[in-house]
Amino acid sequence: MLQLLSRRRGLPKVPAQRGAVCVVEGDIPAAQVHALGQQLPGLTRGEGVLESEFDHYAPITAGPVPQRTRTDHNPLNRKEYLKHVVRRT
Repeated sequence: MLQLLSRRRGLPKVPAQRGAVCVVEGDIPAAQVHALGQQLPGLTRGEGVLESEFDHYAPITAGPVPQRTRTDHNPLNRKEYLKHVVRRT
């Protein structure tokens, strides 16, 4: 599990044994959580459970900065933007 977490750019904390259960905590980029959840059942024979919650924002330090194309009109081009906003109402 620690190796999988590291491959997903996660930062694992020290694992804890609680009876028959081993708990692994750590930080992982939000973009990697889904892929980790998909790999977990195969690694744990279906017994692993993934719980995640948003913790904090952090600057991107590895790889290219993700970019998303605009899905609506650009508000920085005020004239064009207002023309399309007025049509919606």
